[in-house]
Amino acid sequence: MRAVRTLVEYATALREATEQHDLDAYADALHGITQTGGYTPREQVDVALAHLRPLLEHLPLSAAPGLARITANLCLFGSDINALVPVFVERACTAVENTFVFNMSWDQLFGTQAPPAAREEAAAEHMQRFVDVVCSHGVARDKAVEIAEAWAFVGIWVQPVLFLAQHQAVRAALPQRERLTKLIEIARHIVEQAHFLHGLLHVLDEQPLIALHRETGRGYRLRITGVGDHRQLHTLLAGLLIGPESLGQLPGQRPADCDLVAASTGDVLDLDEPITGTIILNDAAGEWVWDGIPADIAAIDGVRVVVMDPPTVTRTWNTARIYPGMVAQIEFEDELPPGEAAAWLSRCAPPKRTT
Repeated sequence: MRAVRTLVEYATALREATEQHDLDAYADALHGITQTGGYTPREQVDVALAHLRPLLEHLPLSAAPGLARITANLCLFGSDINALVPVFVERACTAVENTFVFNMSWDQLFGTQAPPAAREEAAAEHMQRFVDVVCSHGVARDKAVEIAEAWAFVGIWVQPVLFLAQHQAVRAALPQRERLTKLIEIARHIVEQAHFLHGLLHVLDEQPLIALHRETGRGYRLRITGVGDHRQLHTLLAGLLIGPESLGQLPGQRPADCDLVAASTGDVLDLDEPITGTIILNDAAGEWVWDGIPADIAAIDGVRVVVMDPPTVTRTWNTARIYPGMVAQIEFEDELPPGEAAAWLSRCAPPKRTT
């Protein structure tokens, strides 16, 4: 009977298997890390992460996709969730940059748009063709392979950043944010994981929000954290402010408790029964706040403002929230004095659309 090893022993074994090019031992150690990581004391997780860091930094992109995923999850059990975030961000940025090089080079060399990224067998033919042609133009083979692997595995290396950035502590300390944001802004159109990471890079955390209710003239000072899109905003805002049991006590129909849980911290993301909107949100210019993210909401004097109006169209949605690991919260700070609420409302245009 084989003895059970500790997480640190599995991490050490993984490094040794890598150095010896022992694929069976590598797979065994990786499986062991998966099985033991969630049950290991934090200080031992920290030691294991330190052992694994050099592998994440230097292994070819194609050699460590499973390690990237498993190690990102392991970061949740250590003493510092940000321990390996700089590594993941650097590798994601490099993979995206090289994907751009692959796409541009393919267009120039073959006169056609680059194929969509595909992994393993589906990618092998395109990778080999790219490497052969690029090398015939004087590019070193190692560099050509690196670029081709980036194209094939870019999503795998954006994924750990996407996974970890759902936690506020990671978003608050994200390294190379400007570089990453610029790259993801472009990559979101060609890499699925980048599309979702783009939203996370623009999430508002602990940012003020003024919510006004046009019919009653009342207003509220709120603070928003971790809300992924406008549909989630609709649900949480209605739950906070509408109904006699809410803090805002505004007239109208409050969302069901199960919908509010699903939109904030619940395990269910895609609902069996759709949520029906109970308000229409407009911005200060009178435009619908519907498609998009809270960061898109126009600001007045540096503060984002939404105006709640009665529903003039029926809106339903089945996705309670789009980021399973992100905890969403809208904090109620206070109700505005009537005069201040009126002053804010006077600066907001009437709705430009009703249907």
